[in-house]
Amino acid sequence: MIKIAVCDDSKSFAEALERDISALCAREIPEASDCRVYPAFTSAADVLSHLEKDAFNIIFLDIDMPRITGFDLAERIAERYPETLIIFVSAYDNFVYSSFAYSPFRFLRKSHLAEELPAALLKAIEKVTQQNKTVSFICTDGPITLRTSDISCFESSGNYYTIRCIGGTEYKCRGTITSLEALCINDSRFFKIHSAYIINLEQVRRVVENSTVIMSDGSEITISRSKQPRFKEAYMQFIRRRYSK
Repeated sequence: MIKIAVCDDSKSFAEALERDISALCAREIPEASDCRVYPAFTSAADVLSHLEKDAFNIIFLDIDMPRITGFDLAERIAERYPETLIIFVSAYDNFVYSSFAYSPFRFLRKSHLAEELPAALLKAIEKVTQQNKTVSFICTDGPITLRTSDISCFESSGNYYTIRCIGGTEYKCRGTITSLEALCINDSRFFKIHSAYIINLEQVRRVVENSTVIMSDGSEITISRSKQPRFKEAYMQFIRRRYSK
């Protein structure tokens, strides 16, 4: 179930946005992506109290709120629940640049909400669904099931490959990199960057001279020369999908 929340100190606006999101979910979202839209919150303190017992996948968050601002709340949510997607909703366009420091999934303008909300919601639900996708492996220590979003890369060596996960955990499995390609073929986040590596594009932090990627853990992986043109195209498409409205 995908859990969605709204927080705005204007009770009437918060409740209207909650109704709009509920209607969009009922009309546009396939049953496979079951959504729960919580009753609207009217203060950051109420959200923090709720988070003591339950987290959200997506939160639509006003910025200009008394006592605890939307930026303050976003920072606290990111510390405790880094996978929660934050969508700022503001009447003030000048907040958009300040919001970048909090890595929001989207920034929506209240004056353009009718046009911008549907695409933002659908993209956020798509992102959460992708985050929760799992795949199973038979490793040397036994079977495991991992979320694909937790995998940083696969590294092949002879008849074995290593699954490197975010946070540093590793699993060794018997098999070749070719056998892994079938698992990744329908997931646009993964790209075979080298004869020995398949990487998760979400974990790329920097590309150096189109020949090396710096991963989120600081590791450097060489892009084989034959893969460089296709990698450049695949990575640009990935970036466009991530930030498309």
